[in-house]
Amino acid sequence: MDKKIILVDIEISKGSNIKYELDPKTGKLVVDRILRGDFVYPANYGSIPKTLDWDGDALDILVYSNQEFLPGSQLNARLLGALEMIDDGEIDTKLIGVHHDDYRFEHINSLDDLPREWLDSIHYFFSNYKNWKRIGITKVSKFIDFKKSVEEYQTCLELFEKYKNLAKSDFLKLMQEKFPEKYQK
Repeated sequence: MDKKIILVDIEISKGSNIKYELDPKTGKLVVDRILRGDFVYPANYGSIPKTLDWDGDALDILVYSNQEFLPGSQLNARLLGALEMIDDGEIDTKLIGVHHDDYRFEHINSLDDLPREWLDSIHYFFSNYKNWKRIGITKVSKFIDFKKSVEEYQTCLELFEKYKNLAKSDFLKLMQEKFPEKYQK
């Protein structure tokens, strides 16, 4: 089986309820919000440098490990698959991987190798972590396999190369015109 190793900027430690975002202009982590007390990130969460997802931000990734990584650290993740979801009307894919340099995860090569409880916790978290504000903000679609997640990753690399100099608002407007199927507003 092919393996895809991706460099990840960790933004949020596993178990945290603080939502940080990496500011692309300053390179600093910014506190975006504090999640409701009963919601914590089910895995280390970060973004992939030099990618641009359909929501105008870097492509997101959840990285499973036995360790909690500090926000601001970088690591190599081995891609397994992804979660397709809609966040406030925009496609917001969440890649899923494991820490590549942790020998305890050498046997995990696909989403099928992860404990079902881990996938259930991802699904539950992203189905509900914003919906206490307003029902329906997030809609989880489905898990996608390795091959489709690599295709999404490649698309986000291409979007970055092509549109990295556009302001986020201009990028979103252009993408909504060119690819209306990626947006539900």
